[in-house]
Amino acid sequence: MKEILRRIPQISAFIEKFSDKYPDVYIKKASRKVTEEYREEMLRGSRKSVEDIYVKVEEEIQRLMRGSLRRVINATGVVINTNLGRAPLPEEAINAVVEVSSGYSNLEYDLEGGKRGSRITHIEEYLSELTGGEGVHVVNNNAGAVFLILNTLAKEKEVVISRGELVEIGGSFRIPDIMRASGAVLREVGTTNKTYPEDFESAIGENTALLMKVHRSNFYMGGFTREVTAQELADIGKRFGITTYYDLGSGGIVSRRDIGIDGNLWDEPAFREVLSTGIDLVSGSGDKLLGGPQAGIIVGRSDLVSLLRKNPLSRALRVDKMTLCALQVVLKLYIEGRHSEIPVIRMLTEGENRIKRRAMKLKRMIRGIAGIEAKLIRDVSKPGGGSLPLVQMPTWCLSLYHRGMSVEELSRRLRNSDPPVVGRIKEGRLLLDMRTVSDDELRLIRNSLKLINY
Repeated sequence: MKEILRRIPQISAFIEKFSDKYPDVYIKKASRKVTEEYREEMLRGSRKSVEDIYVKVEEEIQRLMRGSLRRVINATGVVINTNLGRAPLPEEAINAVVEVSSGYSNLEYDLEGGKRGSRITHIEEYLSELTGGEGVHVVNNNAGAVFLILNTLAKEKEVVISRGELVEIGGSFRIPDIMRASGAVLREVGTTNKTYPEDFESAIGENTALLMKVHRSNFYMGGFTREVTAQELADIGKRFGITTYYDLGSGGIVSRRDIGIDGNLWDEPAFREVLSTGIDLVSGSGDKLLGGPQAGIIVGRSDLVSLLRKNPLSRALRVDKMTLCALQVVLKLYIEGRHSEIPVIRMLTEGENRIKRRAMKLKRMIRGIAGIEAKLIRDVSKPGGGSLPLVQMPTWCLSLYHRGMSVEELSRRLRNSDPPVVGRIKEGRLLLDMRTVSDDELRLIRNSLKLINY
C-alpha cells in the first residue's frame, strides 16, 4: 500500500507542470484536493492507478478559476426560475450596466445643480408615469419593501390582515414572520377561505396603524371563497382614517392588456390599477413579472413614501448603481412600448409556432451525435417565480434519450457542461423546453451534447 501511495506526485510537481498556465494559488488548492481524494480512494482499495491525476488536477484548476456563479442555459420551461436567477435582463440594460459600472457615475450627484442628489431620482419619473404613484421608493427586494413599510408605519402597532392572505412568499419567508421582525403586531381577521369588509371594520381599534392586503401570487384559492378587494379595503381605510397597503408580490408593472396578453388566467393586478382604487401604498418585485433586476418597488402617497425614505433601514436596504441602472432601462422599455425586448415578457408571450421552429432547428443541429435519440413533443411551460400559478403555456420540447446512459446521468452531464444546460426529466426522458431557450443558445446546447460522451 505504501508503494502505491508513493506514486502520488508532490505538490511541487504540479506547480512545475502548470505554473506557466495558471496562478500558483489555484494549482496548490487543486492539487491538494485531488491528491487527498486519490489517497483516500487508494486506501479504500477503489483506485489502483494515478495515471490520470494530472488531468484531474487541471480540470479542478479550471473549475476553481471559473468561479461558482455561472451563466446557465435554462431549458426547464420555467420562465421566472428562482433557482436559476429569475429574470434575465434585456440586452440594452446589460450594456447600460457595463457602461455605468466601468467608471464613475452620477449615482448621487445632480449634474445640473452641481451638488449632491438622490439615487432614487434615476427611476422616479419612470415609475410615477407607469404607476401613477405620487411618491416612489426602491429597496433591495420586495421582502425588504414589506419589512420597511411595516417597520415605518406600524412598529408596535396593529396591522389588520385577512387570515387567508398570510402567505409564505418563498424560501420559508412568511408574512407573519416578517411582521414580527418589523415590530408590527399581527391582527388576523376572517377565515382561511372567507373574509368580509366587516371583519376588517370590527378589528379596527385605537392601536390600528395599517390595513394590509397581500396578493396570492403563488397559489390559487377557489370554491367557497370571499376576499376583501382593493377597492373595499381602500374605502374602509378612508372611512376610518387608517393607512392601506397592498403587497402585490410578483404583480406586473402594467396590465396584461398593455402588453397584449389574452385570457382571464393572466389577469394580474397592475400597480396603476391598485392605486386607482385609493390604496395608499403598493409594493412589488422588480425581477418577477416586471422582468428587471432584483428590487422592491414601492409607490403611493408622497407623504408616506417620504417617511419610508427617512427610516434608517432605507440605507440598509438600498439598491446599488447597477440595479438602478438596469431597472431604469427596463422601465424605459415599458414606457416606449418595447415590451418584446424584455426577455421575461417575450418568453411569456411567445407563440407556440415560433417555439416549435426553434425545437425543430435544434433537432436538426444535433442529428448524428453518438448515442442521442431526439424527438419533438408538445408540453406545457410555467411562468414560475411564484407568479400566475394557474397558467400553463403550450410549448415544444426536444425530448432526449441516450442509448448508453441513464436519463439521470445524461441530465447530470449536461448540468456539468460549459455552459451548464438544465432541463427537466419527464417519463424517462430529458426534456429541453424551447420556450426558455434563445436562438443564440442552440449552438451552445449542441456543443454540450457533442461532448457528453467524453
